[in-house]
Amino acid sequence: MKRLIVHEEKCAACGICELTCALRHFKVNNPKKAMIRIEMIISNSDVKTKIGVCRLCSEKACIKSCPSGALKFNGSWIEVDENLCTLCRTCANSCPYGAIFFHQDLKRPLICDLCGGDPQCVKMCPMGALEYA
Repeated sequence: MKRLIVHEEKCAACGICELTCALRHFKVNNPKKAMIRIEMIISNSDVKTKIGVCRLCSEKACIKSCPSGALKFNGSWIEVDENLCTLCRTCANSCPYGAIFFHQDLKRPLICDLCGGDPQCVKMCPMGALEYA
């Protein structure tokens, strides 16, 4: 099974992956609708980048915690059944990678679907911070 591999140390926090995702899935230039999020963490002595994206962890805590059964693993990525989702946010609270997001316009959580097996964020990342292997 292929998955996203994240190299946070290579990320320049340019946001191209966020914009690519939002454009690919919603045809809008709105990074808040992306299924990947970049966060810069600035401390007194260092600047680090955190990349929030589903890493298909072995625990699948999001699926186990969903009280309505709206999340399923299809063998490649996590699928969301919008008809079952109650927007309770339990899945987001259980995710160890902070990789599940919500947007007020949508009636489901935003979880990376790997663009159906051809993740565009990987192709567009100029720094090589994302890999699909």
